[in-house]
Amino acid sequence: MNAYRLDLNDVVQHPGRRVEYPVEIWLEREEAPPLAEPIRGTLIAESGGRILRLSGRFETTVWLECGRCLNYFQLPVAFEIHEEFPLVGTPAGLSAYGYAEVEDRDSFPVFEGNYLYVDDLLRQYLLLELPIAPVCRADCKGLCPTCGQNLNEGACSCVPRVGHPAFEALARAWYSEE
Repeated sequence: MNAYRLDLNDVVQHPGRRVEYPVEIWLEREEAPPLAEPIRGTLIAESGGRILRLSGRFETTVWLECGRCLNYFQLPVAFEIHEEFPLVGTPAGLSAYGYAEVEDRDSFPVFEGNYLYVDDLLRQYLLLELPIAPVCRADCKGLCPTCGQNLNEGACSCVPRVGHPAFEALARAWYSEE
């Protein structure tokens, strides 16, 4: 894995410092949906003495599979980052012998010391922004449940079912008694 590490030590050690980092990154395909273009945006890191604030706005386009017709389509995604991480220790800017370090207690940490793994942070936010059941378009007709024909491309010759398929056996039993 090619990790995109960003050294934030200078920001952490100097309270009040605010630095903007332009970001353009491709994520590993195994760990995120395939990207049609890199994630682009600006990451802002700001030290508040006891806390490190990260913010930014990012955009990309991802390839997703439609939940109805199973065709792939491109979906533009925009998301914002707003995170705060506590700092442990005294920043070097306040004491000659001081050294502060980011404390990341998350289940999926994005910091190692004062190094931020930008790809891990962006991946987490991107995955949260994706729809649970992506649809290529609002009027997607999906697939025929009997023959599998993509109904967006044309109708099939199957007889449409009446009612829910889970109740077909009950309907047969009900109507066979009459």
